[in-house]
Amino acid sequence: MLDLRDRVEESDGAGFDPLKTIEQGLAGLAAEDRAGWPGVARSERVTRLLALQERLNAEVLRLVGEWDRDRAWELDGSLSAASWLEHRTPLAAAEARRTVKTARLVDRHDVIRDALADHQLTEPHVTAMSRVVSPHREPLLAEHVHTLVEQARTLPVREFTTVMRRWASLADDHLAADTHEKQWERRHLYAAVTLGGWVEGTFRLDPVGGQTFLNRLDHLAPPDPADAPEGPRTLAQRRADALVELAATADTGRATPPNLNFVIDLPALTGEPADVIAARCDLEGIGPVTRNALEQAACCATVTRHVTNGESVVLDVGRAERVATSAQKRALAVRDRHCRFPSCDRLPSWCDAHHIISWLDNGKTAVDNMVLLCRRHHTLIHQTRWTITRSPDGTLEFNHPARGP
Repeated sequence: MLDLRDRVEESDGAGFDPLKTIEQGLAGLAAEDRAGWPGVARSERVTRLLALQERLNAEVLRLVGEWDRDRAWELDGSLSAASWLEHRTPLAAAEARRTVKTARLVDRHDVIRDALADHQLTEPHVTAMSRVVSPHREPLLAEHVHTLVEQARTLPVREFTTVMRRWASLADDHLAADTHEKQWERRHLYAAVTLGGWVEGTFRLDPVGGQTFLNRLDHLAPPDPADAPEGPRTLAQRRADALVELAATADTGRATPPNLNFVIDLPALTGEPADVIAARCDLEGIGPVTRNALEQAACCATVTRHVTNGESVVLDVGRAERVATSAQKRALAVRDRHCRFPSCDRLPSWCDAHHIISWLDNGKTAVDNMVLLCRRHHTLIHQTRWTITRSPDGTLEFNHPARGP
């Protein structure tokens, strides 16, 4: 089998191999004696090397995209491009899969590929795009790719990552996709007992539930004073202690609603963002979330609103009064008796008071506009296409357009 560099030389009539030039340069770098170099010279060399590394990574993405499109990896009997890369290059399995995913995104969109080649777009920016461009969102990407590339040209990677997360949330709202149902099925809390008796595990929660959980832990275990007898605990240690306290003191009474801070632009609030990039719907501590997540929080959390005009002009700051009162919760418990989602009978103590007409859409916090839903079905209603309608006689109808009543 021919070596890769032989194939390149054969394909180039002049016999010039740019990779050989790079290899010779790397050999020269390795042989450099930098013992006497001043700090300024070392800094300049670090900057240039990292810039060259980014350009090499960019070319890898463009080449892998072309190579994968031609399915050249099949020539060696491999079952996938990622498998070929894992076994024939220094890439580990996870990195090989990420490289192929990003390279395919580059190859499918001429705007991204050309901007990458012209040094107008960096490899980290493209990677940030690839992380959120899932198959169901990609059809919408074609409408916004020029705007996103322009943003990437002017923003640092960290800020552009937030832009992409915001775009993903708006894309989910726009597409009205049932992505949350799939994400919801992935929620978990794994726990295992070690040989020493310690309990270890991982968990995955939805954005609103997760921030509610963290807020409660941080409320139970605030920072220790600097002169604490055993020294101040770390954030992780405080949250661990708070979790044990929460479990030990839990009861079935009505909990104080969590306070969640959202920042949402007026166009995003009305569901008609003029600019898919600039429109914000952010949950403090989490980042961009969908408008549906805000609607869910508006049912049962104390939400602080900050209405802004543009980036910094604050038009109104206030605390919304739309959380069901104790009397309303009792009335709902008597009327509904359990979660009203079809086939669910979770008790009222497990349920939230859901606004049938969202508070964000001027729905009233009144018993006739509310219904008991357990947390699972409350989340399902807000994050998917499920809808609830109440007829004049009080009958509720739960409907999903794709499934029918």
